Amino acid sequence: MSPESLAIWAITGHRQIPSRTALLDAMLRHGEILLRTHKHVRGLTPLAEGADRIFAEALSRLAIPYQVPLPLSQANYAKDFPASVDEFHRYLAKAERVFTLPRCPWLTEEDVIDQGNGRNMQYLSAGVYLVNQCDVLFSAWDGRPPRGLGGTAQITALFQDFTSLKTRVTAEQYHYFLRLGQRDTARDRTLISLDMV
Repeated sequence: MSPESLAIWAITGHRQIPSRTALLDAMLRHGEILLRTHKHVRGLTPLAEGADRIFAEALSRLAIPYQVPLPLSQANYAKDFPASVDEFHRYLAKAERVFTLPRCPWLTEEDVIDQGNGRNMQYLSAGVYLVNQCDVLFSAWDGRPPRGLGGTAQITALFQDFTSLKTRVTAEQYHYFLRLGQRDTARDRTLISLDMV
């Protein structure tokens, strides 16, 4: 299969979901429609709580393999959702591939251990990777403005206009993010907005 024939679907979404069943049903409906034209598909999901894992479930039900780009090492990342770490590991086990994205070159390991700007930069890094890789972005966003780096609102905006990142990061950081996961093939891109209100 050539890279041009592979469609990559990705997710950005909130961790707190009003109705897991409604979101899963919406993902399945959109996925079934897209599968009429996308014959070869791979999913991307970082497997955070909420929308990311619901997306992994939808991909599994649609028999679409998925990969998991982690913003941090597995052990460090899992600290963000201690109550659902078993579920995290179950979805990891179903993945075609799991990999940790490189730490941003301006950050140290200490910068990403605890909550703060460094960790948020790594979440932004994961979102940027998804945006740069995918043909279809499923966005489970509540429509509210961005509340920080790397959140659902920002990633949805970057999918539509990557240059919007210029106002949030330095020029060096912008160029790093611009290249992170960038695909060489030109493609049509689709944003699927999933109702979260």
